[in-house]
Amino acid sequence: MSVLQVYKEFQRLTPKFWWDFGLHDMPLGVFRAVIKKQFTKNGHLTDVRVVDRLVGETNMHMESIRMAYYNPDHVRNYLFAENVEAKPKDFLSKFLNGKE
Repeated sequence: MSVLQVYKEFQRLTPKFWWDFGLHDMPLGVFRAVIKKQFTKNGHLTDVRVVDRLVGETNMHMESIRMAYYNPDHVRNYLFAENVEAKPKDFLSKFLNGKE
């Protein structure tokens, strides 16, 4: 199965995915753009083995979405991990943020 076929299938699944996981705080168009960003971030890959592995992982994720194995928090963490600010690790940063 090619990347384009998997992408199209995932985009067809997106409205049900968006509705079932209660992601209504963002418009469907924004959600589709996030899905597209997840696909395009690996656009530089040329090794067929790596691409096939990623296509297989995406198929497994789609099946897990269909069977509702994930919860909404897991989906948000997976899709928006780059938007989450990293927690401070050293004492001084924790102190300055009011955590210690």
